[in-house]
Amino acid sequence: LDNAFLFSEKKGILERIISNYKNGHTWEKTALFKSAMEDMASESTILFLSKFTGMQQVFTEHLSPSLVKSFQGFPGSKSLYGAQVIADQNVFHTNALVKKIVDTKKRGGVSRIFSMDLGSELAIPPKFVTDHRNKTQEIVVQDVDNVLYLISKKGKIIWQKKLNGRIQGAIQQVDLFKNGRLQMAFTTNNEFLVLDRNGNRVSPFPIAFKGQNLNPLAVFDYEGKRNYRFVITQGERVFMYNNKGKIVNGFTYTKAKSPIVKAPKHIRIGPKDYLLFQLEDGSLEILNRVGKTRIPVKKKIDFSDNAVYAHKNRFIVTDNKGTLYEIDQKGKVLQTDLHLDQGHGMDATSRTLVLMDNNQLSIKGRKVELELGVYLVPKIFYLNNKIYVSVSDIQNQRIHLFDSNAKPISGFPVTGSSLADMADLKNKDRPALVVQDSKNSLVLYGMD
Repeated sequence: LDNAFLFSEKKGILERIISNYKNGHTWEKTALFKSAMEDMASESTILFLSKFTGMQQVFTEHLSPSLVKSFQGFPGSKSLYGAQVIADQNVFHTNALVKKIVDTKKRGGVSRIFSMDLGSELAIPPKFVTDHRNKTQEIVVQDVDNVLYLISKKGKIIWQKKLNGRIQGAIQQVDLFKNGRLQMAFTTNNEFLVLDRNGNRVSPFPIAFKGQNLNPLAVFDYEGKRNYRFVITQGERVFMYNNKGKIVNGFTYTKAKSPIVKAPKHIRIGPKDYLLFQLEDGSLEILNRVGKTRIPVKKKIDFSDNAVYAHKNRFIVTDNKGTLYEIDQKGKVLQTDLHLDQGHGMDATSRTLVLMDNNQLSIKGRKVELELGVYLVPKIFYLNNKIYVSVSDIQNQRIHLFDSNAKPISGFPVTGSSLADMADLKNKDRPALVVQDSKNSLVLYGMD
């Protein structure tokens, strides 16, 4: 680091030091250090600082009993001991202190809660899931050996389970039995699985498919009554299942005219439901609940890697040339050339549009120039009545976080090398962010 060499018996310790150094989470910024240096010389030949609780034996051996007794009223976790020697041309000045720590921590910082090395490379970014028993958050992640882990908010592995394949897309939580207990639903290359919180398979799942290349799972809940429709697509074929793992016979769109390139989406605008399918031939199919065309879209689109979204009562999507397409509810198509690079990223809600083009981030039209890097798709999160936008630079291993006005959140960027996920960790108005750190590890950050 700079002009210093660091050595350790364990690689993980060095990785943690490098990460903390990059994030600015160093000791000189702690309340302990700042409290001590209020009464210490700014430069010294030898400097020693310790929490008071670790110095009791030294005090007993070297200080008078009356002085040690006077220290007993100090709260152990809120006090410190400091000593320094300043040497200058054969003159040695000694300074020592014992004092209470002044808490200089202010709301708005970021702290590392834990980091964990799984010993094997991560295959998908870590994601938060809800523990239905107390509504707090846990973490799921899969490694390249197809082992799925459930990890507590304190960094303890609750269970691990080897799957037959890699998870496609995001893990989604559902309440199949409408009793408040949540399950995890997802697809692999050739299976549709549902696991309970203990990692056990929920009958009648899994459902196996001949061949591979399943798209990520789509879950539709039209009325919000947990009468789920699970939609799996494989090439041109479409399979819609109900809560009991049975094919929904009333859904007629069972085969597309071209391979389906992404997970279908369910979008509700006003009282109407729209099911959207992006096809390899450039078709955008907008259907009703039974699979009939609701809005005909005649325009063929050379889809970018981004999904289709609902924004300001229109459907929006981009192509590989950086053109934004807006489709209204009558099928009229409006094109706007945004001059975006082919690898641009997009995320959107009904009122917020976020674009990432090379190193330029745009949030509702407000632009931020970031350092040169390789940026993944931006992600919008809505927590505690506030919008957050995260963007990951995997070249420089930086995770940036902004508010809806494109203002950076205090404490960011932090170290990370994948898409980030955010949640209220303990359901107490305290957002947290989880992200892959090194190839084998993940890190959980807490926001104050």
